[in-house]
Amino acid sequence: MTEPYRPAEARRAAAAAPVEDDITSFPGALGWTIAGTIVPGLGFLKAKRWGEGITTLIFFLVIVGGVGYLAYQRTFAAKLLTSPITLLGIAILCGMLGILIIGIILSTYLALRPQLVTPGQRIVGGVVVLVMSFVACLPLAVGAGYSLSQAGIVH
Repeated sequence: MTEPYRPAEARRAAAAAPVEDDITSFPGALGWTIAGTIVPGLGFLKAKRWGEGITTLIFFLVIVGGVGYLAYQRTFAAKLLTSPITLLGIAILCGMLGILIIGIILSTYLALRPQLVTPGQRIVGGVVVLVMSFVACLPLAVGAGYSLSQAGIVH
């Protein structure tokens, strides 16, 4: 016959057992999440998620390279910024990129978070993810707004 499940005993046993799978401590997870927000992909690489980390890092470098190209080729950028359809596309891409960035920040934190966290740490982690998502998406929201207003002017 099986013994009845005792949640209190299971929690004590889990707390006493050393956790081998944790990548970092809780403060380390927060620090690497912030670093992964600044340079997307770093947190995934720290969590040994090589596929996601390399893909995210390459995607980030392509975007930075594209912005650098547009800054260098000003005539091409001027042509883009005078087409209402292109400006609407830029606004849509800003929104999609914002959703993607929020997903990257959240999944980076979840990949790095220790398995055992206290309720206070859960709250702090959620607040940090929320603030980092807001900070990362605010420029995209402003850019989308400018793009839509410019499309209205050009049209």
